[in-house]
Amino acid sequence: MDLLNRLQKPIVWLLGTTTAMIALHLTLLSRSGDAELSQGVFATYALVWCAVASLLWERRQTLMPQTGSLSTAIGGCLLLGLLWLSAALPTYGFFLRGFPLVMVLGLGLLASGLRRLHQYWKELFIFGLLMLNPLLKLGLDLINLPRFTAQAAAFMLWYTGFDVRLDGLSLLLPTGRVDVYGACSGVGSMLQMLNLSVLFVLIIALPSVVQQLLSVLLAVFIGFMVNAARVALMAVLVAFSQKSAFDYWHTGDGSLIFAAIAVGLFGLFSWFAFLRMPQSVAEAGTLPNDD
Repeated sequence: MDLLNRLQKPIVWLLGTTTAMIALHLTLLSRSGDAELSQGVFATYALVWCAVASLLWERRQTLMPQTGSLSTAIGGCLLLGLLWLSAALPTYGFFLRGFPLVMVLGLGLLASGLRRLHQYWKELFIFGLLMLNPLLKLGLDLINLPRFTAQAAAFMLWYTGFDVRLDGLSLLLPTGRVDVYGACSGVGSMLQMLNLSVLFVLIIALPSVVQQLLSVLLAVFIGFMVNAARVALMAVLVAFSQKSAFDYWHTGDGSLIFAAIAVGLFGLFSWFAFLRMPQSVAEAGTLPNDD
C-alpha cells in the first residue's frame, strides 16, 4: 500500500519521466554516426545531465504540479513529439542538440506551468548554450583561430629554447614542420571549457558578476593555451621523427589527456580563487563573544 501511495504522487512520475528521457537522449547520442557529435560530445552531455539532475533534485520540493490544462497539453505534446521523432533513431546533430532543451521545456510546463517556467532558467540556459555551440564554433572560425594557435605554439617553442620559425600557419623546425588547421585550432577545447565554466558559475552561484565573467573567460583561455601546448608538443615529435607518438597526441587518447589537463587547471583556479575559505575567516567565525 505504501508503494502504491508513492506511485500516485505526481513528483514520482515527473522524476521517472525525467530519468527515462535522459537515458533516451544519451542512448541516441551513443548511436549517432555524426562525426561532430562523436568528438567528446557524449561525455559533455553526460556531465551536463548529472549537473542538471543535481540542480533539479535540490529543488524537487518545488516541482509539485501547479499548472493549468493549457500548460499540461503543451508540455505533453513536446515530450510526445520527442518520443515520436526518437523512434526513427535520428543521427543528425540538430535534433540531438535540441532534444534536452525541448525536454526541459516540456517537463517545466508539466511541473510548474507557464507562470513558473522561469524556475528552470538555469537548465534552459545550459542546454540552450550547448545547442548554440555550432554557431559559436562558426564565430571562432571567423577570427582565424588557427593563426593565433600557431603563434602561441611558436612562442612556447621559442621560449623553451627550440629553433622555431613561423610561416603562416606552419611551425618550422630544422628537422620537421607542423601545419595548424581544423581541429588543431582549439575550437573544441575552448567550447568544452566554456560549457564547463558556465556549469560552474550556475551551480556555485558566484555572487559577483566580475567573478562570473572572470571564470568563464579564464576557462576559455585555458582551453586555448593547453591546446597550443599540444600543438607545440606535436611539432617537437615531428622534428624528432616520432610518428607513433605524434599520432597518439594528435588523434589518439593523448588529446583526451590534454582535455583533462585543461579541466584540472580550471579546477585548481576555481578552488584557490573562489571555493577555498581563507583560514583567517574560518578562525574569526569561531571566536567567542566577550559577553
